Amino acid sequence: MTTAITVTSIDGAYPVAGQDNDSQGFRDNFSQIKTQLTTAGTEITALQTNSAVTNADTDFNGHDQSELVLKDWGQKVVAKGAVTGSVACSFADGNVTTVTTSGNVTLTFTNFPTDDSGTNVYATMKMLVTKATSTHTITLTGVTFPNDEDGDVGDSSSVSTDFPERQGVYVFDIFSVDGGTTKYISKILEYTSAS
Repeated sequence: MTTAITVTSIDGAYPVAGQDNDSQGFRDNFSQIKTQLTTAGTEITALQTNSAVTNADTDFNGHDQSELVLKDWGQKVVAKGAVTGSVACSFADGNVTTVTTSGNVTLTFTNFPTDDSGTNVYATMKMLVTKATSTHTITLTGVTFPNDEDGDVGDSSSVSTDFPERQGVYVFDIFSVDGGTTKYISKILEYTSAS
């Protein structure tokens, strides 16, 4: 951002020492100083509003960040706790969601991002779903599954086919490249429950 502050109209040599100076020169300088301080205040406010800070959350509003080197970073975890029925998992809340079934569960996935120009971006949500009992069903809505071993095209939901009838922790990714219009699921990894 190029500053709009200009000091060329402020006479740095005024007043002239040792002589009577016209008061208009003082008024002109003070007027220009006030104008430039107002401009500086506007620019400082814009910087405070739009700059990344280390003591608060920062929203980049979908703007590209280039040539980043990230170190020691994590992803926000949204812990839904014990749930039953319909559960909305929003990308806007965080990239990782944990769920424990307390009955049959239907998961929906919303708010996948696009960039500031509405262009689609790759975005993925990691899910850790703990199936508390073998009888609970897990249904995913609006998700395209990969072909199964027989080469059949996956459908848009699953109850028991992809989530076996046993307790366990199931880890998978839901991802999209078109703002969530089409959502895909990765391979579901199963971790045996300790109980």
